Amino acid sequence: MKPLKAIAYASVLVLLVWQIWDVRDGLGGSVRSVGWRATGIATGFSVLSQFPSFLAWRRLVAGAGVRLSLSDAAWIFFMSGATRYLPGAIWPAVTQAAMAKRFGAPRVRLMATGVAAVVLTALSGCLVGLLAFPRLMADDPMWWLMLPVLLSAAAVMMSPRLLGRLLALGQRVLRQGEHEIELPDRRTSMGMISLSVLAWCCNGMHAAVIAIALGVPAWPAVTLGVGGFTLSAVAGALSLTPAGIGVREVVLGVTLGVLLTGPNLVTLLLLSRVLTTFGHVSVTLAVLGLLTGTRYAGRRRNKEKPTSPVPTS
Repeated sequence: MKPLKAIAYASVLVLLVWQIWDVRDGLGGSVRSVGWRATGIATGFSVLSQFPSFLAWRRLVAGAGVRLSLSDAAWIFFMSGATRYLPGAIWPAVTQAAMAKRFGAPRVRLMATGVAAVVLTALSGCLVGLLAFPRLMADDPMWWLMLPVLLSAAAVMMSPRLLGRLLALGQRVLRQGEHEIELPDRRTSMGMISLSVLAWCCNGMHAAVIAIALGVPAWPAVTLGVGGFTLSAVAGALSLTPAGIGVREVVLGVTLGVLLTGPNLVTLLLLSRVLTTFGHVSVTLAVLGLLTGTRYAGRRRNKEKPTSPVPTS
């Protein structure tokens, strides 16, 4: 198991370095064209979005009956989140199941919760994507064909029976013995979806900020930036490419292409990839570093604590 984990995280590191190296030539010019202030604000939104995502996952885990301390939950979530840069959306759930034993959590239940989180996060992303549709349909009536798909996602979220069937499909793909994936109760699901919607909106705001800095009016930039980015991120997450590379850029280019063209659109696509990657990686390293330092300091205090002398008769 340890060699496989080492290979997985080494693959993640290689993919991250490659992403940054691949765009190194145009990055400086893109930042200058947008401005350091807008770049900083956009980065801040990408960083901020990581915390509602964590709270959403933790709420789902608690609703499934898995009791984890805040520090243990943060370690599992952010450590497993590094595997999102591997092909496929299911790797965080697999990694969480692999880490379960270390924290005394049921492996199968964490796997089931991970599958449910993937489904609910994608559905909430489809809901946020509706923000982009008024402008997209006004630009090209062909977008009406996509509207039923997103409305179906909203219907699934509101119908426990449909949601249960979707989770059952995930179970058949990733069956673990005879255990069933239990459907989260309605209150847990709605709480998780609400936090996921907040996370999507925060993350999508980085695209809106960049678009505004490139001269797009504020309201179209927000609706298409947030909605268009979320649609592209969902499409990328469900693809088989590492971190949705290529797929995300194509969908984002199609949606934001309504507002931007030429070099400005290329600038937005480039900065979007770099800033969202930086936001996720920086928060992951900061949280894991803080937890590691806290645990190390706790172990040192326990070692230095004087033992009570044994009474003599």
